[in-house]
Amino acid sequence: MTKRALTVSFLLLFAGFSHVFAMNAEVKAFPSSVKLSWSEVEDAVFYDIYSGEDFIIRLDNTSLSYTVEKLFSDKSYSFSIAARTEDNATLDAAFLDTKTTSWDGLYKWVNKTSKDNHGRVRSIIIRIETAYDESVGQYHNIYMKKDDGTEVKIFPLYSFDDPEAGQWVDYNASDPAAVSYKFNAERFNIAPFDPAKWRMDKVIIDYDSSSAYIQTSAMGLVFETVSGYELYIEDNRMRLSFLTEGSGIVDGFLFKNPNPGEGDAFILTRLE
Repeated sequence: MTKRALTVSFLLLFAGFSHVFAMNAEVKAFPSSVKLSWSEVEDAVFYDIYSGEDFIIRLDNTSLSYTVEKLFSDKSYSFSIAARTEDNATLDAAFLDTKTTSWDGLYKWVNKTSKDNHGRVRSIIIRIETAYDESVGQYHNIYMKKDDGTEVKIFPLYSFDDPEAGQWVDYNASDPAAVSYKFNAERFNIAPFDPAKWRMDKVIIDYDSSSAYIQTSAMGLVFETVSGYELYIEDNRMRLSFLTEGSGIVDGFLFKNPNPGEGDAFILTRLE
């Protein structure tokens, strides 16, 4: 059956249908997704999932749960689940209203070792703020806390329509993007020299992740680094993975997570 036909079938769901809907179902909301689950309906061959009047997916009768992804944070949604026969007759249905949660808040990583890049990285505290832009959709502003309690915006470095984005910037420049870049370089660069200049190469944004590709000029050579941020849930806690990697030898000049058994990425946990 086509998507159009399934959408029409939603509109006809109640037409001439006197059965009292008794299908048991529940919904669990997350920052950019919801998990729908429901009880088995006798004689059902398909389960059709809708968001409002928009058809999402048809599942066979072995499926009793489904996760709807790529949703906006902190937004109300209405979902319905229709149990249907082979010839598309509706046997039962459930209607669920919910509101997605948000990634917003403070996240913290603590250094458990004495390897702290000369005292610069004893801990990392990052604040997440959900935002929206017409050109890219939903994204996250990322702010890193300084030792004095103030914060520096580390992503995105530029507004998405800023004509200065992509231009080479002197390492000691004083504009906000340059100040942010220098702050990160001073914390996470373990090389005995500073870059001469840098430029934003490209930015990739998804619902729960983002990456910033930056070219750096040092000692007459140009290197590329990528800083990746990913938000996810693990053990019922909201986490933020933060990792900067570089091309060639420059990767050896970047401070990575020194905690044993945690890998190179800094894994921050949201503070409750």
